[in-house]
Amino acid sequence: MSSQQAHPRSHGSCPHDGAPRPYSPRYPEALCGGCADRATDLAERPVRMGNVSLSGGFAAVHADDGTVCEQVTEDGRVLVDGIVYRAGEARFGGVVVQPAP
Repeated sequence: MSSQQAHPRSHGSCPHDGAPRPYSPRYPEALCGGCADRATDLAERPVRMGNVSLSGGFAAVHADDGTVCEQVTEDGRVLVDGIVYRAGEARFGGVVVQPAP
């Protein structure tokens, strides 16, 4: 394969809505950013997720008032359009949302 040809798996699709997203061999079932941005806690309260510091860690806060969302921070379970997914820290920082096991 020449350097100008795209790798056949360089693009994937979101398992939730089918939107195109970059393919990740480490997280092949990761949701696209648009779906991850719609995540809520199990009580359907919108959350924002991120790293605790530059060295990592995962935390979620309620989008409406910035308070810590203990449920998502502790167990990683989120809803996207009513479907349960698992959110957590990605290996080299950031957040990944994937289908729940």
